[in-house]
Amino acid sequence: MSNESGTWIIHGVPEDDPRCIRTVEEAIAYINEVGFLPLFKNEIPGFSLEERTAPEYWWSGNRERDPWEWREIIAGRGQIAYGKFFDKKAGFISREWIPCFANYRRDGYDFDALWDDEKASARQKKIMDLFAEENRDAELYSFEVKQKAGFGKEGEKNFEGTITDLEMKMYLCMRDFRQRRNRKGESYGWAIAVYSTPEHLWGYDHVTSAYQEDPAESWRRIMGRMHEICPEATEVQIRRVAGISKSGSTLPGRKSGRTGTKNWIIPANPRYYDVGAAFEACNTITWKQSSDVHAGDLVYIYMAAPYSSILYKCRAMETDIPHQDSADTTDGKMAMKLELLEKYEPGLWSLEKLKLFGVYAVRGPRSMPGELKREMESEGAVDESGNN
Repeated sequence: MSNESGTWIIHGVPEDDPRCIRTVEEAIAYINEVGFLPLFKNEIPGFSLEERTAPEYWWSGNRERDPWEWREIIAGRGQIAYGKFFDKKAGFISREWIPCFANYRRDGYDFDALWDDEKASARQKKIMDLFAEENRDAELYSFEVKQKAGFGKEGEKNFEGTITDLEMKMYLCMRDFRQRRNRKGESYGWAIAVYSTPEHLWGYDHVTSAYQEDPAESWRRIMGRMHEICPEATEVQIRRVAGISKSGSTLPGRKSGRTGTKNWIIPANPRYYDVGAAFEACNTITWKQSSDVHAGDLVYIYMAAPYSSILYKCRAMETDIPHQDSADTTDGKMAMKLELLEKYEPGLWSLEKLKLFGVYAVRGPRSMPGELKREMESEGAVDESGNN
C-alpha cells in the first residue's frame, strides 16, 4: 500500500511477534496450512503474507529474510502455485487447493472447451496456443509469451490484462523467475517471470480432479475455508478477494439449459481404463460427467497415446447419475451412461488429422467442430439415427 508520497508501506508485524514468519520454509508451511494466501495486504485483515512478516526485510535483497525474494523461491520449487490469483493481485495456492480453485474459476472448462463455446477471447487463445498439447510442458519467459502471441506496438494490445485474466481463471501460473541468457549461456539482468500451465506442474488428473463437482460447490468450499481462516471477513469481502470478478458473482453452473443436442469429444487414457474391453462386454458404459453433456448428445471418445485418435462414437443415454461403483471412470461423482454407436480404426481420426479441423489437443471434454462432424459422417460414420 502506498502513502501520499508514493512510497510503499508494509503492514507487517515485529520480528519478535509469535505470528511473524521469518523464513521461506515457514512461509511454505503456513501457505500449506491455510491453503491459499495473497502476497499483499487486502481488504480482509490478516489475510496476506505481508501482514505476517517483518517490514524491514521487504526488498532488502536478503533471500533468507526478504518475502519478495521468497515468492521467486516458492514459484521455482513447483510445490505451490504462484500467480495473480486474488482480485488480479499476486498470491499463493497450495497443491491441495488447486483443483478446487481450478474447477470454480474455470467453471469446469478446459481452455479448449472454453474457446469452442465462445467464452474465451482471441487474445487469450493466442497465448494459450503456446501451451497446447504439443507444447504442454512449455515454460516461457513473459517476454517470449508476449512476442510469440503477437502482442506489442504493432500487434495485440493489453498483454498484462489478458495474461492476468488467464491466471485468475487458473489456466496459467508463474512457474519460476529466471534471468535471461546471452549467446554464451551466461545469465544477465533481472529475474523475469516464467509461465506454464498448472497441468504441467501437477498433472492434468490432479488439476482437474474437482471437475466432477458443480463449480458452485467448489466456491462453497472456498468460502467455508475463508470463514475458518478469517472468521470476521464478510461474504462481500471474500467474494471480492477470492472470487472471479469484482462483483464477486460466481460463475454459472455447467448445465446451460439448452434444448438442442450437441456433439462432444472427450479424452480417455488406456493406461487407466480399457474402454475397448468395456464395450466388448456391454454396448453401454458409465462414464464420468465433467461438462455440459445432456441426454441425447453425441460423445466421441478420443484415446490418448499410443492411439492418439478418436476410436468411439457414442450417444449419451442418461446424465447426472449418482456414482454407484459402476465404473472406475466416475471418480465418485456424477456420471453419464454412454451407448456405443460406431468404432473407428486407430489412426483414422488421429490427432494430426483433427488438427486440420482446429482440434489441437483433447485435454478434457470439448465441443466438436461442425466441419469435423460433417467430414466424419461423409466417410461412412453412422448418423444420429444410427443409419449408414
